[in-house]
Amino acid sequence: MERAGSGGEPATTVGGSGVIRLDAELGIVSLGEAAGRLIGISPEALLGRRIDEIVDLANLGRLMHSGISFSNQVIVAGTRRLACDYVPIVEDDRIVGGVLTLLGALPEETSAPPDDLTELLRSAGAFMDLDYHGIIILDRSGTVVMVNQSFAEVLDTTPQTMIGKHVHQAYHNSQPSRMPHVMESGKPEISTHYMNGKEVYASRFPLVRGGKVIGCVGKILFKDVREITLLANRLQSGPEGKTPARAVAGKGSLFTYDINSIVGQSTRIAELKETILRVAPKNSNILLRGESGTGKELFAHALHAASTRRYAPFVKVNCAAIPEHLLESELFGYAEGAFTGARKGGQVGKFELAHTGTIFLDEIGDMPLAMQAKLLRILQERELVPLGSTTPKVIDVRVVAATNSNLEQLVREGRFREDLYYRLNVVALTIPSLRERMEDVFAIAKSFVAQFNVDFGLQIQGLDGAAWEIIRHYHWPGNIRELRNVIESAFNVTSGPLIRREDLPLQLTRLSPPSQSPPECPSGQDLDGYLRSCLGRKNIGEIMDDLERLLIEKALELCGGNKLQAAQLLGISRPGLYKKLQKQAPADGIPS
Repeated sequence: MERAGSGGEPATTVGGSGVIRLDAELGIVSLGEAAGRLIGISPEALLGRRIDEIVDLANLGRLMHSGISFSNQVIVAGTRRLACDYVPIVEDDRIVGGVLTLLGALPEETSAPPDDLTELLRSAGAFMDLDYHGIIILDRSGTVVMVNQSFAEVLDTTPQTMIGKHVHQAYHNSQPSRMPHVMESGKPEISTHYMNGKEVYASRFPLVRGGKVIGCVGKILFKDVREITLLANRLQSGPEGKTPARAVAGKGSLFTYDINSIVGQSTRIAELKETILRVAPKNSNILLRGESGTGKELFAHALHAASTRRYAPFVKVNCAAIPEHLLESELFGYAEGAFTGARKGGQVGKFELAHTGTIFLDEIGDMPLAMQAKLLRILQERELVPLGSTTPKVIDVRVVAATNSNLEQLVREGRFREDLYYRLNVVALTIPSLRERMEDVFAIAKSFVAQFNVDFGLQIQGLDGAAWEIIRHYHWPGNIRELRNVIESAFNVTSGPLIRREDLPLQLTRLSPPSQSPPECPSGQDLDGYLRSCLGRKNIGEIMDDLERLLIEKALELCGGNKLQAAQLLGISRPGLYKKLQKQAPADGIPS
């Protein structure tokens, strides 16, 4: 690839940002006016030159040539020390360029570094004045001590409203901040984050002085994750119409959810992780199967983060949660005037939002048959026509679908299209239930304890021996979701450094460990007499209904009428219990 200014893509300047686009040889293809101001040279004088001829990259140049991302590192331009982030752009396993983001000028080094956050904040003006970046600073307790206007605007608020609040209170209508996690772990992060309905691309790094974490800095690098893909496409779109590149991490994932987010070392999970790493770089459709609560969405995120689409959007659709009459417009979008009440300008559908990335179709087994036919056509033709439009749009998406249903049975019953089943079931991955990976329960529970320590501001050390025995022997019909809820419930009632048996929900402590032999059917005269009296008068189905009714009544009695706990005690889902109650209600008067 030729560097800018030597016959390649025309070099340009981009106003209002500290972003520098580089080619494969670290030549400057375009940059913002703010980047020129920070370096101290006009943008026009920088175009076409190599970045390592202008600033001292030190060891960072080697990382950039190797395609390795980094965050919050320091480069030197003349007498200025500049903080920067870097994301390589890779196509077909070949580095074709990169995006270097200058975050601001650092204060001059002194003989004695600041020993507390107050002194450090006196020098933070250079960061806060960069209005094209959203920047926030927390103290060790998670309280907002400084935030700039750009960051506050993303949340539709003001800096004055945010300062003095805990970050979780300041982040209204948003995914909970991960900055407390970063302070807890001491490790920086770069990832996408949902803020006030927007998916932004942000970095977070701990402030460390004297070996202690004294605070945290968060930076919004891109206010729309699609900006990264647009930058990559602009870098690779040439006169020959070459296929645009995607911005991807060269080595190592930088996402909040990736393969390392899957907790556990059991044989089943280790094999599943290996399979994910093998299939993720391909573009084949993937079907995730497993019981409810096993974490299928987390595995979908891991597949996306390990793929070459990792810096393009990841869009989730719950096929069971969207009403049937809205599903088509949600998935495929609609044109202006498509129907009464349609938004002016129309609406982009989920598939178009996921262009060049991954779309996660959760609970695919609940998709209506009419929509299945339209989905099949899109998967075959790789183009869609928004509702009310006649113009097809080409899409490039990788489909990851998930279900806890028996799709083969649904196909036999005519409730799921056989051709769509084969189109989705190219690579099938089965997520094991928690019962099938009980050796991971300890590690998963510990991870939830660490998470809730941050969320609740507590310092719970773990579970005591009696509580661990209950956790270890419980059968977990709700899988990891239920385990998470159990730990969170215990955090709400515990008063000591350890979670005790008494802190666990009743449905766990009332059960005998399944490792003991299950109780045998009593052989007393009552049951024997009942069965004798039934023979010839009731069929086996009626007898089983009687026994089922007695079991449900006993479970409700033990759980004080709580249907969720009763369902868990019986080892069935709450909807399943409601169905049984409704079936029995007319004859038996059991409340539903």
